[in-house]
Order: sequence, then structure tokens, then C-alpha cells
Amino acid sequence: MTVAVIGGGVVGMNAAWSLRRRGEDVTVIERGSIGQSASGVNAGWITPSLSTPLASPGVVGLGLKHAFDPNGALSIRPRLDTDWIRWLWKFARASRPSAYESGVRALLQLNSHTLELFDELRDDRVDFEMHSAGLLALAQSSDGLEWFTQLFDQLLPMGFPGSIEYLSGDEARRRDAAVGPGVQVAAHTSIDRHVNPESLLRGLLERVTDMGVTVLQHTAAEALTPIGARWSIRTPDHSFDVDHVVIALGAATNALLTPLGIQLPIIGAKGYSIDVRGAGASPRHALYLMEPKLGLSPYHDAIRIAGAFELPARDERVPERRIRRLVDQVHPYLAGWTPEADVGIRAGRAGLRPATPDSLPFIGPVPGHRGLYIAAGHGMLGVTLAPATAEGIAEMVTTRRIPESMLPFQLAGRI
Repeated sequence: MTVAVIGGGVVGMNAAWSLRRRGEDVTVIERGSIGQSASGVNAGWITPSLSTPLASPGVVGLGLKHAFDPNGALSIRPRLDTDWIRWLWKFARASRPSAYESGVRALLQLNSHTLELFDELRDDRVDFEMHSAGLLALAQSSDGLEWFTQLFDQLLPMGFPGSIEYLSGDEARRRDAAVGPGVQVAAHTSIDRHVNPESLLRGLLERVTDMGVTVLQHTAAEALTPIGARWSIRTPDHSFDVDHVVIALGAATNALLTPLGIQLPIIGAKGYSIDVRGAGASPRHALYLMEPKLGLSPYHDAIRIAGAFELPARDERVPERRIRRLVDQVHPYLAGWTPEADVGIRAGRAGLRPATPDSLPFIGPVPGHRGLYIAAGHGMLGVTLAPATAEGIAEMVTTRRIPESMLPFQLAGRI
């Protein structure tokens, strides 16, 4: 069978790898360069420990409380727009305790083989930077870890295989020399990892190309048209037909679906990051700074600072004050490592995370459109969920059966 994967981000490239492993003839269509989209802006965390829905009890009030804070970690902006109001109403409903618990269970099941799948990528000669020291959450007061503690109190009874170790500030500093004196308490999760997302995408590009996948970069899929039992894809240069289409366009997914009469409740949520070099001992772990809700990912050549979740967002403009604030908020948590004095604030980047009202991605066939599949809406969990999403999509395309782990992520009943 011929399969077109539209979107060359972390979900789309993993889907191409999974489909090709099953013998399918795969073409990836990416409007830009592989690794330059939102997939390359994030912290690169593989965090089963943090794979819970953003739609959770109390989050709407928190987001609206900080709606006008230009530096808020979570901002939900009021807007007189019918689609946005409908999305926010669904988000509020999904934040009820029962719905939240169902979402946690669904993501826990989806993540059950995440780490094994990343190991399979490495075993299959996908070359990328990955670190396995775990995640170290840092707080300036004992209250700062309350959310983290509550999260694990929920996950462990559900069969979560990871563990958490609570540390004093001094214990955290002995564990990681980069931790500063302002940290009073910490928590270490051993199961979590982080990757350099650009290196992951470069590695996937090289590997799938070697496997025989055709990757069309700087090529926009302008329209989809059903032609009998197949699909015609129009690009600026030509059109071609395939048996199946997988749309993995993140926040831009509706651009191709709307002409088909389909509108998914996916909106853009802006996040920011900047890669910083510095002096001293670099952190050994990925660091989660609890009070400002920032993530730090140490790579071979820099440390990435990432954070913020602004809803809704329609562009990728980067206010310099936002990036400067990210860097400033790091200082109280670090000691052994300090960012270089002349940080190039203009090097900061922004990406649009595809957010759904229930914080669960759409993974599966589009009802009434044979051969058309969606893999989008992963929010802040794109890197974590990408391999499992890809395996689910590949199984559905090749067998036309929906695995049990994929049932909570179907489109039916959620549009």
C-alpha cells in the first residue's frame, strides 16, 4: 500500500518509521524543513511521569487568574470567538475529576511501552542524543512540590511502573552539583528521559530515507481529494494518488480537514524556548523548576530552557521580554552552572503546541473518510507520545483494526 504522511514533525516522522517497518510504501510531505517546526522547539522530554491531561480540576480558574500576566506559565486568554468559547467550555467539562482520571488512565496505557520504543529506535540505528538520568523537580519551599506529590499519589495505584524519591535541598545538591542554595526540596523520578528533539528528527530523517521512505521537504500539501477508494494530494508542483493518508500537522491540522467538512477542536498553544551556553558544571538531570513551571534540558552543547502555555495562539512571534524572563527565572535554582552573561535573547523561539479540550490527542481513522487518519493534538506530550502514536497508526493502517490502547483517542464522540 502507498501511504502519505503529511507533516514531518516528531509524530509524522515516527509514523513514517513505523509504517515503513511494516513494509508500506511511505512518502512524507513537510511544508518546511524537518526539525524546524514546533517539534524542534520543545524541551525534548520523555516523561511518562508527567503524562497527565492539562485539563484537570482547578486549571481553568488558574489559567484565567493569570490571563493577563505576560509572564504566566499558563495563560488562558479571554476572547469573543464562538469556536474558542466552545473549546473552553469543553475544556472545563474535561477538567472534572472523573474525566481527568479517565484521561490519566488512557495516557498511562498509551505510554506503557514508550521507553521500549525509544530503545527500539536506537537499536534500529536511529542516531540521536538521549539522556537517561531521570527528572529532578526543584522547589524553593515544601509547598512547591505539592502538585508533584499529588500526581504520584494518583499514578501509583493505577499501576504506574515508575518511582519517585523525595530529597532535601542538600541531598539534591549532592545529587546534582548545578542545584543552587535556594532549592529547599526536590523529587527525583528515575523513569524519565530527555532527548535533543532536533537530533531525534535528524536521526529519523536519515534512517527512514535509508529505509526507502521518500521525504519531500519545503513542499506544502495544499488539498486532499477523495478519488474512489484512494486520495489525491495536491502540492505546488504536482498531484499524486495514495491509498492512505496520515495527517500529522499538529496545530495546522484543520487546514486540510476543513475543506472536507471536518473541524477538529485543536487550537494552538504557544510555548517558548531558548538554548543557552554557560560556565560551570552543567546539570546532570533534566530539571523541572516547580514555581515558574520551567523545564531545563542539558544537551551536549547547551542547556535548553523551555516553558509557558498560552491559549489560544495563532502565530509564533517571540516577545523578547518572554525569553528574558525565562532566563531570569532560572538563576535562583542553579549554582554550579550559570548562563553566559550576554545571552542572545533574540535566539529564543516559539512553537504552537496542538491542544485539544480533553488534552488527549486524536489518533485514528476519520469517520466517513476511508483511508484518512489523524495523528495530532498531543499538546506538551509530543515527544513522549510520538512512538506509541506511530505504532498505533501503523497497526490501524495495515490491519484496519483499532487496538484497545487507541480507543480513548478516536475521533468519534469527541468532535
